Amino acid sequence: MNFRVRFNLGAITSPKLAYLMIGITVLLWAIGVVIARGVGNNIPLIGLTFWRWLLAAVILLPFVWKEVWANKDTIKKYWRLYLLQGTFMVGGGTLLFTSLYFTTAINASLVNTAQPALTTLLTWIVLKERLRGIQYFGILSASVGVLFMIFKADFNALVKLDFNMGDLIVVMAITSYSMYAINLRKLPRELGTFATLFVILFFGTLPVLPFYIGETLLFKAVPFNFMTGFWAFILAITISIAAIALWNNGNRIIGPQRASVFINLMPVYGAALAMIFLGEELFLYHIIGAIFVCSGIFLVVRR
Repeated sequence: MNFRVRFNLGAITSPKLAYLMIGITVLLWAIGVVIARGVGNNIPLIGLTFWRWLLAAVILLPFVWKEVWANKDTIKKYWRLYLLQGTFMVGGGTLLFTSLYFTTAINASLVNTAQPALTTLLTWIVLKERLRGIQYFGILSASVGVLFMIFKADFNALVKLDFNMGDLIVVMAITSYSMYAINLRKLPRELGTFATLFVILFFGTLPVLPFYIGETLLFKAVPFNFMTGFWAFILAITISIAAIALWNNGNRIIGPQRASVFINLMPVYGAALAMIFLGEELFLYHIIGAIFVCSGIFLVVRR
């Protein structure tokens, strides 16, 4: 029995299994954020991101190369879409890891909760899907919550635009992830789950390369030692392969708006892991901001 038959997640159609896949995905993302925050002082994060994406593609290649080669005409036809999706996914991951130079894992996890509202907004803008009146209030509430966390409930900081650069980069990352999510259904179905993932990783790694080179020349080179290889491998297997494969298929079954709701699990997982393993603190403005965001999510997704 070959790899594609045994692991073809694309054959799954059950919404319950889709919700499970999305839930596991968010847990893996939270673990990835905590790992990156923990090792960022020793391993440059753009470099770590580049190598974990590239390593993921290399790991997949022996299992999917025949399928990829057989569908080379499809890939050639849709190469712009694959490049776009690769840029959104790999670029979003690179931005998220880069943000951890400037902000905490808890902040990054909490700001991520705005993604469902942002996905709904971009679905309206890009796909022209109509919003109900209550959804506008949901988007507004989620936006207020994110601003509350970014400016730490300090109105003077908001007026002066005195914000944490890392939190702003997280917003850029979730915008990239949201664009990836709403375009998923445009991908051709000729390729299976992991062949599609390989193509996305291949195309997505290319735009990150100049930033990796810049980080190496201007900041710090990635140390090629056991610890770097270990963490790059762990992140490649869990975040770059397992999480994206689960997310793609769960998203395909239940749609980007419902799937993005599960991002609300991110601060639960992220805060718990960051407090346990990194010793980070949870402040009142985190909680108040999260309440605004979650209220907004409820208004966006309610029927």
